[in-house]
Amino acid sequence: MSSYFEIIVFTASHSCYANVVLDYLDPKKQYIHHRLYRESCVPTPEGVHIKDLRIFINRDPTDLILVDNAAYSFGLQIDNGIPIIPYYDNKEDQELKTLMPFLRTLAEAQDVRELIRQTFKFHLYTKYDSPKTALEKLVLAR
Repeated sequence: MSSYFEIIVFTASHSCYANVVLDYLDPKKQYIHHRLYRESCVPTPEGVHIKDLRIFINRDPTDLILVDNAAYSFGLQIDNGIPIIPYYDNKEDQELKTLMPFLRTLAEAQDVRELIRQTFKFHLYTKYDSPKTALEKLVLAR
């Protein structure tokens, strides 16, 4: 995907852990352009670390995509977020490969947020007071 995008890994992990993984995935440092770690996240009182894309002051939000297995990670900019199933020791994991066609579509978009909003509809969940109510209303609305 680095031929389509500037790849910035923004993780809530500590750098000592993340760098080991990222160095394994990209040993020649030719695909991952930048790395951001837990200290770049916004901590909540509950101990959750949110990824606030406003940290990218020199990037246009219409071009930013945040792929994450924790939807709360992109809660401050829900229309930039793409959910993905977590990877936990599953050597058969194909989630990122499955996501590639959609990402290629986003590479051509004027504003990635519009396509993400149409596809994932996270904005609809903000209308309800609980995830359960949102699911009930949204499933019945189909």
